Amino acid sequence: MVHFSFVTMNIDSSEKRAEFVNTWGAVPGLASNALQVGLTDEVNPSDPMVAYRRREILSEILSIKPLSSMDWFSLSTMRLATDQSTEDVLAALRLSMLTGPNEAYIMVKRGVFGASLWESLSPDLKSRVAYDLVPTLFPRTPTEGAESGKLQALLSTKPEPVRQEIREALLATGLPPKEIGRRLGF
Repeated sequence: MVHFSFVTMNIDSSEKRAEFVNTWGAVPGLASNALQVGLTDEVNPSDPMVAYRRREILSEILSIKPLSSMDWFSLSTMRLATDQSTEDVLAALRLSMLTGPNEAYIMVKRGVFGASLWESLSPDLKSRVAYDLVPTLFPRTPTEGAESGKLQALLSTKPEPVRQEIREALLATGLPPKEIGRRLGF
């Protein structure tokens, strides 16, 4: 364990990260942590191989730790980035919602991501996304505030019928109409 900790402190290149994952990825109790190191590379839209590798690592992590709502959400975004089917993207999103329905740190990101896919969502997923969007309307942290800005920008690109449908879904969560209109501009 001590050696593992020291090694993780000195990983500064993607080659070292790959070697680290290969060395420690099969050690019981450390495998998911070792695999997490492989997720530290930034996803560059011009390099699809990083996104494909990230998707594979997330799948491996979830086979070890299937109750990680953050990893299910990340897998959903990587499936979208690697042009997987909408069904697969939404399946991972649904599992994120199932494993972490009230985890605030992921709800706002998941809500904005779900809103971007609104037209592809089933009625039950739309309801769940609306619930996840509530903290973006009343941000308490800088992260929630940033996601609120992303939501407003996203909604400005959506056609009016979609925006109205999102408004109605938010009303169904129990939010007052004036607050929705004031905070989202409609």
